[in-house]
Amino acid sequence: MIFHTGTTKPALVLLCCIGTWLATCSLSFGAPISKGDLRTTIDLLKQESKELYNNYIKKQASGMSADESLQLPCFSLDREALTNISVIIAYLEKVKVLSENTVDTSWVIRWLTNISCFNPLNLNISVPGNTDESYNCKVFVLTVLKQFSNCMADLQAKDSIC
Repeated sequence: MIFHTGTTKPALVLLCCIGTWLATCSLSFGAPISKGDLRTTIDLLKQESKELYNNYIKKQASGMSADESLQLPCFSLDREALTNISVIIAYLEKVKVLSENTVDTSWVIRWLTNISCFNPLNLNISVPGNTDESYNCKVFVLTVLKQFSNCMADLQAKDSIC
C-alpha cells in the first residue's frame, strides 16, 4: 500500500468542504437564480408587497394619502437591477426602522437580496420632513409601501437578471 504525503490529502479535503459549502450557499455568492426560482420569488414579492401595503393602510395609516413627490425606483430585471434593488432595500430598511418594527420587511429584503445576484449597495435614505413627527413617518412608510406594491404588481418575470 502506498501512502501519499504532501498537499494532496489536505487539498482534497478542502475541495470537498468548499464544494459542499458553495452548494448550500450558492445564492449569496452570486450564482444565477434559476428561471423557476425567479418566478416564484417575484410571485412572493408581489404578494408580500401588496399585503404589507394593505395591512399598513388598515392598521396605521387609515385615511392618509401617500406623498407623490417621493419617488422610489421601480424594481427591474435589467442592467439597472442591482442599483434599483439596493435603493429599494435601503427604503424598506428605513420603513422597518421608522415603523418601529411594526412593518416587518425582513422577508422582502431577503428575497430581493437573493435575486440581486450581488450584495446590495449600502445606502442611507433620508426621510423628508422632521423624523420626530409621527405623521411624516407614517406618510413616508405609506408612500414607500404603496410605490413598491405598485411596481411589483406591474412586474413580469424574465429569464434572469444576472
